Amino acid sequence: MMLTLLAIPFTFAPAAAAETCSGTPGPAGQVDLKVGEAMRMFVVRVPAKSDARTPAPVVFLFHPFGMNTQYMQGRVPLPRVWPEAIAIYGQGMPRLGGAAVSLQPSWQTRSGELDDRDLAYFDAMLDWVRKNHCVDDKRVFVMGYSNGANFSSVLACERGSVIAGVAIASGGLSCAPPAARPVILSHGMSDPTIRYERAVEAAKAWTARNGCSAPPKFGVPGCFMADSCSAAPVVLCSYDGGHEYHDPFTRTLADFLKRHP
Repeated sequence: MMLTLLAIPFTFAPAAAAETCSGTPGPAGQVDLKVGEAMRMFVVRVPAKSDARTPAPVVFLFHPFGMNTQYMQGRVPLPRVWPEAIAIYGQGMPRLGGAAVSLQPSWQTRSGELDDRDLAYFDAMLDWVRKNHCVDDKRVFVMGYSNGANFSSVLACERGSVIAGVAIASGGLSCAPPAARPVILSHGMSDPTIRYERAVEAAKAWTARNGCSAPPKFGVPGCFMADSCSAAPVVLCSYDGGHEYHDPFTRTLADFLKRHP
């Protein structure tokens, strides 16, 4: 089934008000946070017109290998298309352990790798945003591109209890999904870095997990939804291209996540 995701109206029931929903805006910009023995940073973009009383959705965004928060903010400008959401851009660290040693910023790509340092980092960021902003706990989402997409897949498996939906751009499946979640994937059909087949395999795995009768259509450009999903939707967006980020996906993923608290 061909899917059109633009300009979709949505409503939601705000989560129970916490002390952070008192009307005092929380901090934005760069945040430095100690996680274990490491000092980590991330960038927070908050809604310009937030009243700090209405619980807001939160989207965590993770950059590709070798990139950073500045790159991801320019490549995936989520606040432009979803100004009501709190956007949190994470910053990876060098890989100093294991076989694939690199000084470039990156993310763990499977459970247990790098002592789960990035899972601990996500936990710390989520705890921080809950303590500092008026957050709707039922609308916490993750999105990643390339290496960041693989980490988002890890989060979908390891932190599924706190994540309401997942967006994967040019990534693959890192583990067997333990619980149904709304998932949208985007992948270039000529990707030489992470093969398009990885996205198709991920879409099929999520199709089974989400109780769908058939996976999304693949092999042709466009966004297609899996058939008759009983638990949660699965969408695969294919495009003519390689490993580059497909710019229209930013609005598409925002419209998709808005619909699925």
